[in-house]
Amino acid sequence: KDLAQDVFIKALHGLSSFKGHSSIKTWLYTIAYHTFVNDYRRKVKRTFTDVEKADFLEQQIFMTPEAHLETQAEIQRLWSHINQLKDSYREVLILRDIQELSYEEVAEILNWTLSKVKTTLHRARLELKRKLHCEEFNK
Repeated sequence: KDLAQDVFIKALHGLSSFKGHSSIKTWLYTIAYHTFVNDYRRKVKRTFTDVEKADFLEQQIFMTPEAHLETQAEIQRLWSHINQLKDSYREVLILRDIQELSYEEVAEILNWTLSKVKTTLHRARLELKRKLHCEEFNK
């Protein structure tokens, strides 16, 4: 609100300098832009960060290309098995375990009771686990 007020005060004082080379909208937008940038720069100059508390300075561990490929293969394998599940199992599994929606949200989306969501999800997880176990056993 303060910045908006500053913009309109600057525009009102500078109205005599408006030459009409651009639209009034563009002129006003330019004033707003520069007001925001100046305010931002002023705030950044006053902001200090404690280096010891800066999370962005922590060392990050990256995956090797081989590990990344293995992870991608595991994800593809998992999706392959999820896609083989019957529709109701697949839907509830994706909504709850992948999209991380609450049980109540899943029930509302699927128009099911809460107990049906929990039961179907349990059965879907068991079926997926069985498929993954069978694949491991057949290797």
